[in-house]
This record gives sequence, structure tokens and C-alpha cells, in this order.
Amino acid sequence: MDPSLLFLTVIVLIAYITQAMTGFGSIIIAVTLGSHLYPIEFLLPTLVPADLLVNIYIVGKYRQDVDQGLLFRRILPLMGAGLVVGIGVFQFVHGTVLKKTFGLLVTMLCSRELYGLLRSPGTAKALTRLQYAISVFAAGITQGLFASGGPLVVYAVSRLNLPKGSFRSTLSALWLLTNGILTLSYLATGLLTWNNFRFWAWLAPAVVIGTVIGERLHDRVNEHHFRVVVFAILLVAGVSVVVL
Repeated sequence: MDPSLLFLTVIVLIAYITQAMTGFGSIIIAVTLGSHLYPIEFLLPTLVPADLLVNIYIVGKYRQDVDQGLLFRRILPLMGAGLVVGIGVFQFVHGTVLKKTFGLLVTMLCSRELYGLLRSPGTAKALTRLQYAISVFAAGITQGLFASGGPLVVYAVSRLNLPKGSFRSTLSALWLLTNGILTLSYLATGLLTWNNFRFWAWLAPAVVIGTVIGERLHDRVNEHHFRVVVFAILLVAGVSVVVL
């Protein structure tokens, strides 16, 4: 048994506990930590299709919690435009510098948010229209490049102060759509092969177990603690992108 595969399985378990609990985090956690074991060019086509199954489950079970107006009118147009740019750039440009810059930005944003939440609990102030648009468009670009647009779109959407159930389900619907597009792009460019599916078959139990644990944790976290957990996870993910 390859020790790297065992370590990757543990990473995937942690990633999907996070995903099921908060509605985001699986890919950025799995890729940033797993990149020490396998190339990113291999990890993304392996993990992104697996992510579809978890999001199908969450959206199917909690579809009444999806804020369709927010998703289709305020997120997808901006993020979709950025996604096209990111997919195009991914085919030609090595993204190390961009990824480090992205991680630094996420770290700065989340440090500020966590400080505010811990110092004065309460609802967060919404972003201006321009700030929101820039964040969501940039999220689309990073989603296309690294399947890791979560931190920026979570930063923007979390400022709308949605109930945690709506927050998770709406984000899951978003990942279902964007990662579906990414999966098709990997197929079209030959990045998704049978070798990826072989690895996914080994990782599938960790995905299922992580989803079950994460969903139970989601039900036990109150609104304020949920927001703290969201930004703490983002902060750790952002730092890991910068330093790992």
C-alpha cells in the first residue's frame, strides 16, 4: 500500500467533514495539503468529480434551503464569467505566483473577519456592490484555475448573513454547477483519465464517512459559532496556500 495514498485518504476525510459541515472547503483543503503527495494536475481531475456527489446529496436533500434568487442572479453571472477566464488561463499558465497571492488575500480577509467576530459578535456588514462583484468574479477565476474559488465567494456571501442552512445549500448548489463545468473541461482536455477514477474509488469511502460526520456537526453548531468556524477554516486554508 502506497503511504502517500493513505495520507491522502485522511486528508480527504477531513476535507469532506468540513465540506458537509459548512458547504465549502473540500477541494482547497484536499488540494493544498495533498499537493505535497501528488501533482495538482492529477489531484484536481481526481477530486473535483468526487465533489459532485457530495453536492448532489446536499442539494437534493436540502433543496428548499437553496436561495435561487441569490444563486442565479447575484452569484452565477459574475462567477461564471470569472470561471471562463480561469479555465482558459489554466490551460496555458503555471499558477504558483497567482496561487500564493490568492492565499495571501484570503489570509488577510479572514484575519480581519475573525477579529471582528471574536471582538464584537453580531451580524456582519454587507459589502458594497463593487466589493461584492470583484470578490465573486475573482472567485470564478480561482475556481477555474484551482477549483478553489470558495474563500472569496464565501467571504462575499457570508456578509449577506444568510441562515447557516441556506448558506450551506446555496454554496453546494454553486459548487455542483461550477465543478460540473470543470469536470467537463477536464474530460475535453484529456486531464480526466481512468487512473483518476481508480484513485477516486479508493477515496470514495472517506468522502462518504466525512459527509456523514460533517452533516451531524452542522446540526449542532449555532449561528455565531458557525460563522467563526467558517472564517477559521478559511484562514487555515489561506495560510496553507501561502506557506505549503
